[in-house]
Amino acid sequence: MTKKTKYPNRYKTKKDIPVGLYLLILLLCGAIIFVIVYKGEKTEIISEYQEPSTKKFSPSELLQTLEEKFDLVDGSLQIKTINQKKQFSIPVNPNKMDLTFANMIVKQEFETRGGKLISGIVEDGGQVLTFNVGTDTYQVKLYYKKPVSVLRKSPKYMAIVVDDFGAIGGELLQGFLNLPVEIDFAILPGMPYSEETMNKAYEQGRETLVHLPMEPLDYPRQNPGKEAILVQMDKSEVEKIVLKHLNSLPLCSGVNNHMGSLATTDKEIMSYVMEVLRKKGKFFLDSRTSAVSVAYQTAQKAHILAFRNDLFLDSPDITNATMESKIERVKQISQNRNYVIAITHCHSLDKLKYLQDFISRIQKEGFILKRLSDLKETEVPSII
Repeated sequence: MTKKTKYPNRYKTKKDIPVGLYLLILLLCGAIIFVIVYKGEKTEIISEYQEPSTKKFSPSELLQTLEEKFDLVDGSLQIKTINQKKQFSIPVNPNKMDLTFANMIVKQEFETRGGKLISGIVEDGGQVLTFNVGTDTYQVKLYYKKPVSVLRKSPKYMAIVVDDFGAIGGELLQGFLNLPVEIDFAILPGMPYSEETMNKAYEQGRETLVHLPMEPLDYPRQNPGKEAILVQMDKSEVEKIVLKHLNSLPLCSGVNNHMGSLATTDKEIMSYVMEVLRKKGKFFLDSRTSAVSVAYQTAQKAHILAFRNDLFLDSPDITNATMESKIERVKQISQNRNYVIAITHCHSLDKLKYLQDFISRIQKEGFILKRLSDLKETEVPSII
């Protein structure tokens, strides 16, 4: 007892502050700092999250941003409305980035403006991205830009084949004969004006093809005409019909299929046709009335000069909107090779006027008309 009195507890004096109070003060300070920091971070996060959805979409601002991202000349990107879709193309410098990285840039720029990617496809060596922005649909084509020096040395060619001659004569036929001589005519055999068309075209130095009737998918409801190539025929029947049509139009240099959305998918039937064409020294144009046609590949394997149609100029109609769409399509195709092949038809004066206008427009775009068989001197794939 004496010990406690003599040596009092030096840690408990009247003036000392309890340790618990220190802890309480520290906890309060920490809470205040946490509230301040957390509130600031939360405000910043909410602000960043809300910005994309509230930012107004501006097409001109988007194009300007993309021009900067892809190092393009100001104003070089232009939006065109085709078939209710807003479209523009972006040339990509392969020395700076690949199409995958370019894809990511475009996707990011659209999405930060409220756009939504709905599809992405590979087309003609490039990529086509489709976005929804509100009620609008945007299509962006990404493609590798060729060096300027290469473009200057590589002119753009276009071959146009007009199908279904043989049924028209008189002034309408003469109107088509007045077209540039580089335009090819495909003539149906056995028609009232077939031989006349062939002879007049030959006198001009114009190239002609036998428009060989072949079986379509909905035969006989859709009839390709008399003595057409049908899939149930054997080799001798096919050879007989092909020879008859070739002999009836002996001045024709080549052949393309009339209809044939079924026949051109049959490898065996096509091999019979190509064997005759090889013996007769004729080239072949696959009209591509079917997306799964094997005619072009079969012609190559038969070691004959072969071509494939890229588009039908007068399908689905001959309106101004269709012409604009076709011109854009031709320009897109020409970004990857220096020639384009197209087919149209000779049924009426309106189709003649449409073709005349198309030729004038495409020549202003820098395309040079060329006979189909002369494309062998350009970039047509070599025969297998």
